[in-house]
Amino acid sequence: MSPATPTPYLIDTTLRDGEQAAGVVFTLTEKLAIARMLAEAGVPELEVGIPAMGDGEVAHVGMIVAQQLPCKILTWGRASLSDLAAAARTGAQGFHFSLPVSQSHLRAWRKDTDWVFQTLHEIASEARCQFEYFSVGAQDASRADVGFLREFIAAAESTGAKRVRIADTVGCLNPLTAQALFQELRRGTHIQLEFHGHNDLSMAVGNTVSAMLAGADCASVTVNGLGERAGNAALEEVAVALKHSAGIQLPLEFKHFTALSEKVASASGRRLRPEKPVTGEASFLHESGIHCRGLLDDRETYETVSPAEVGRGSTEFVIGRHSGSASVVHVAAKLGLPVSRAIAESLLPAIRRRAEELGRGLSMAEFRALLHSTLKHLSPKIA
Repeated sequence: MSPATPTPYLIDTTLRDGEQAAGVVFTLTEKLAIARMLAEAGVPELEVGIPAMGDGEVAHVGMIVAQQLPCKILTWGRASLSDLAAAARTGAQGFHFSLPVSQSHLRAWRKDTDWVFQTLHEIASEARCQFEYFSVGAQDASRADVGFLREFIAAAESTGAKRVRIADTVGCLNPLTAQALFQELRRGTHIQLEFHGHNDLSMAVGNTVSAMLAGADCASVTVNGLGERAGNAALEEVAVALKHSAGIQLPLEFKHFTALSEKVASASGRRLRPEKPVTGEASFLHESGIHCRGLLDDRETYETVSPAEVGRGSTEFVIGRHSGSASVVHVAAKLGLPVSRAIAESLLPAIRRRAEELGRGLSMAEFRALLHSTLKHLSPKIA
């Protein structure tokens, strides 16, 4: 991390890159609510739209700006004066524009490196006059020549840009190559470096954490990792991973993560998979007898993150084929049907048979019914 920014931070782009996920459309009401929730969670900067899409998008971004949230509002655009002009109409504080830096993308857009530098200076000159700050994107940076990428960063720094976004546009980095890239780029420059990771190979979160440990000042992320193709790095997963795997506590309110995750899932029509890390409904469910026994003694035996930390409630046990007597005793007591350890042991065969019949764990109602029917002859008081 650069001396100018000792504390790393996140930029949320759910309302820009997240909405670019195929088939996703947020209503204005949803956009306003998501922006408020992100601000309440302490996210310091939101990238909220693409004003060049038209008057409707300009109006939507303007309404987000009008909420006067306690965070910076950034818009995204192509490296064109028309996109910049549309962004300026929103009243947003910041403007981000992107330029191709890999040979693959230069060929695709039929541009050369001279055009890149000329356009960078042209758009930056106007952005300095129109916005409080601007940032520059190095599109497909992970496949660019590192020497050219360093020249690009130096040129962006000379224009007065706040930061340069190093984009892993096709998600081809891994944590080791992301680390090496940022260690190389960090040397000899003081401009802020941002990492923007895509999840095509399921490494966006790991790459983001690695980049930040290797010198990135910040990273752009989305709630739930929503984004094009396989998505982006997930805000909630990056924040929790930085805290628990790297000892970096971002100034965010983690307790809002579950509600925020569920809101974006609902608004986007992209349901969360149950086992999704941090905010998936099954991420704090336990069935294995060994695990449940350990958790009853000490939660940290099988949980790095506590569910309460991210607004999920409490650890829950599922009664099923792999349950042990300790979890049966615990769950039965929660249902107001206390049983001894010996009785719990005698119940396990019936529980396993029932779980095999159902092809899943038992619901609490099913477990209660099994307790009643099985224990009636053993303990009339329980029945």
